Amino acid sequence: MKRRVALIFVGLAMAGSAAALDREAFTVTRYQLEVQIDRASHVMAVTGQLTLRNDSKSAQKNVALQVSSSLAWNGIALDRNPLEWIGNHYTSDIDHTGALSEAVATLPKAVLPGGTITLDVQYGGTVTPDSTRLTRMGAPPEMALRNDWDQISEPFTAIRGLGYVVWYPVALPSVSMSDGNAVFAAMDAWKFRHSRTEFDARISVVSADTTLCIAGNATASACGESGTTESPRTGVRANQISNSIHLSGLAQIVPAFSVASYVQLERPGIRLFHAPEKASVAKDYAAAAEANEPLLQEWLNPSGQQVTVVELTDANANPFQNGAVLFTPLRQSQPGTLELLMTPVQVTARFVSPRRWIEDGLQRFMQAVGVERRSGRKAALQFLDEYLAPLVKAEEQASPEPSAAATANDNHPGDNTLLNTSDEILLRGKGSFVFWMLRDMLGDEVLQHALAAYRPGADVNPAYFQSLLQDGKKRNLEWFFDDWVYRNRGLPDFRVENAYVRPLLESPGKTILVTVTIENRGGAGAEVPVLIQTPGGERAMRMLVMGHQKASERSPTPAPPTRVVVNDGSVPEINSGDNTFDVPASPAPD
Repeated sequence: MKRRVALIFVGLAMAGSAAALDREAFTVTRYQLEVQIDRASHVMAVTGQLTLRNDSKSAQKNVALQVSSSLAWNGIALDRNPLEWIGNHYTSDIDHTGALSEAVATLPKAVLPGGTITLDVQYGGTVTPDSTRLTRMGAPPEMALRNDWDQISEPFTAIRGLGYVVWYPVALPSVSMSDGNAVFAAMDAWKFRHSRTEFDARISVVSADTTLCIAGNATASACGESGTTESPRTGVRANQISNSIHLSGLAQIVPAFSVASYVQLERPGIRLFHAPEKASVAKDYAAAAEANEPLLQEWLNPSGQQVTVVELTDANANPFQNGAVLFTPLRQSQPGTLELLMTPVQVTARFVSPRRWIEDGLQRFMQAVGVERRSGRKAALQFLDEYLAPLVKAEEQASPEPSAAATANDNHPGDNTLLNTSDEILLRGKGSFVFWMLRDMLGDEVLQHALAAYRPGADVNPAYFQSLLQDGKKRNLEWFFDDWVYRNRGLPDFRVENAYVRPLLESPGKTILVTVTIENRGGAGAEVPVLIQTPGGERAMRMLVMGHQKASERSPTPAPPTRVVVNDGSVPEINSGDNTFDVPASPAPD
């Protein structure tokens, strides 16, 4: 009975400390990890050191560290002295298992704000296919595993970090994919705090196969070095292949690697790791990247990084891009399809921004420009419109726009603006439309000049990119950025209200003057194309119609118009069902 009461008190004490625990108090300023992998047993064993800084405003006596729930903590020490720690199963969708293995360690004395400590850590376990976080939301298992493909096995070994498999220690509050974009928002906040973190991990794979390579992002060498090590499963010394990952900042890069008997293909600006039997397909990918180069050179500065493509030997895995590295199955595809696939990673090698809407939106915008170059404007707009339906849905679920005081320069944007959203649909979909609309308004040369002048380190003010577009120009873009970037006013909703036709008195019977009135029932203004169709052809003009307002514009036509159409798909809008207006036939003159 006494033992049961004691356990109850211990449990209450743990619950009380967990409630008061500040999981985001410490920032890891440096990782130094040694990772051993045994593919036959699916095992990962990790030892190393973490340097942590107390970034909170109060002294901290407890440190929370989390890894994937499939891994178990073996020990935590400070100055080689073991610390007392409590293990905890912690539900969170930042890991593919939908849970974390958390250790809450008690320090011998509290760390003052700004103070640092270095902890020795040991943990390990298995990494096998697991899509629990997706299947419990109702995703079909086969589809879920195409996204959460991370695993250690002899047929297929590939592991991504935070957001997939938490194989290096982190500390975040519990988040669920059922809560909108809470998972992505929490990870974005963590990445921002760790934007200057030094990350070093030496990956060693136990194997008798000396042809293995470890390929990933920021690896120090292509296929590593061979040697011997002790198997974490059997304790027997065996051959190993080793390679290192070094990153100076985790804001945009997720440490990731893949293991296979790779062959390397080197071309100017690109390196591919592929299975020997995929040599011809790898050459197709390299050719697609080379085909993209003229367009990229026209729009962006010279490449600052080498593009790396790493084959995922699981043919069902979905591609994953991280920085200038693309993990993807190599599939036989049409040249245009491969060029589309290669464009985002090539853009990232040339252009980096701390603002995700700029980086993600530019990637998809450049894909659309490539489609236009190959197949015309209509095909490019159809490509952009693939995001339209989910974008409309995302905007419907967005929070109300902020007050008038929340301007770009205030640094207080409302929820789900492009400045602060973690929603991929808004970042990539809406972001790409923003670039396309700017191009239509300003022309290629102005936009290309702004992209060439862009410097990531100088982008400390939300209006920085706007200022580059306006540099030396008389045009004011404040209204556009205010409606589309700094605030979330939703999308436009255009309607052709009327088209008034009359002959010009100075040239009766030869020229018709058409006055078109467009209503925008949506919240965001836009400069939208309007087409006036006549039996002999059509005349295009552009009209600026602000949110919840009307605008009229006149245009001469050689013959009476038959139809007026607003928006060719270049401006995303809520409803395009009433974008067409059939002009009544004018009565014959007496």
